[in-house]
Amino acid sequence: MTQEYSSIKIVELRADDPAAVDAAYRIVNEVPIAHVPDLPPYCRYEHDMRLRVPMPDSERHTFLAYRDGEVAGSVQADLPCRDNLDKAHFDILVLPEACRQGVGRALFEHAAAFARGKGRTSALGFSPFGAEGFARSIGFEPKLTDARRRLDLSTVDEAEFDRLLAEGLPKATGYSLVRWCNVPPEELIEDVAALDSSFLDETPMGDLDYEAEKVDADQFRVKSETRARYGSRTYHTGILHDASGRLVTWSALRVAKTIDWHAWQLITLVHPKHRGHRLGVISKIENLRYMRANEPSVRIIDTFNAEVNSHMIAINEAMGFRFRERWANWQGSIA
Repeated sequence: MTQEYSSIKIVELRADDPAAVDAAYRIVNEVPIAHVPDLPPYCRYEHDMRLRVPMPDSERHTFLAYRDGEVAGSVQADLPCRDNLDKAHFDILVLPEACRQGVGRALFEHAAAFARGKGRTSALGFSPFGAEGFARSIGFEPKLTDARRRLDLSTVDEAEFDRLLAEGLPKATGYSLVRWCNVPPEELIEDVAALDSSFLDETPMGDLDYEAEKVDADQFRVKSETRARYGSRTYHTGILHDASGRLVTWSALRVAKTIDWHAWQLITLVHPKHRGHRLGVISKIENLRYMRANEPSVRIIDTFNAEVNSHMIAINEAMGFRFRERWANWQGSIA
């Protein structure tokens, strides 16, 4: 799919075009770091694999913008295929040297027209505050504010971790730890899928119009296997309720294949009926130690939390995570 916008040409990326794949990687790697310099680079292996092995239940299309024959920017348009069938996710990126030349606007208009053709009427985006001028100019509004926090592992106070565990473990009598890497064991996968499906229901969503995604065990297994094919290693610590045998807490950390010094803190979720037993902080500390035992090169962990999620932020702050900057979840009509 190719479209001309004055001097800007927009072409859909093909995985069998090495020059275009190189250009796409340059954009998704360089542009975020240009705005937030301490972000980790994007794993090249994962980037290229995602072009050949799409994530199930989501349709991704990447469009490259060329201005006067030179690559200038890109937009990834992700279309959910199981839930939120009226929604699209846009990630619009413009190289610094091509900013304020109409590239972002052309990419948005192209992605919006494409998504409308697929029946989508609303689009979402995510960016650090500072990009709000462009987002507002295309009619998007900030619906939820997140904050990124960072843990420098060279500053970790293991004695404080021990203290937090010693304080929490007596409250967690009747619960047991379980760990796995990448794909959950079969005896846990239904419970993990159920917790994953409850994530958006249990997480502050602000004014975002987005329904919780419902994932069954088979879907979760395929998604986990697909992420493993991208080369990442995801470490999980869960907590079982001994009396019922059900998994009621889950925390995860992900390390990219080619970025061995960095990890992302992903989900931490405690079933509502099992709160008040310090299971969140126990699972996070134990999972951090599990990951470090297997990934000794990791020095930095980043995480995002909704600014209003005071409980999880308090846990992160107690562990040593420190505020870096605010990000906005944008949403707007493309009907």
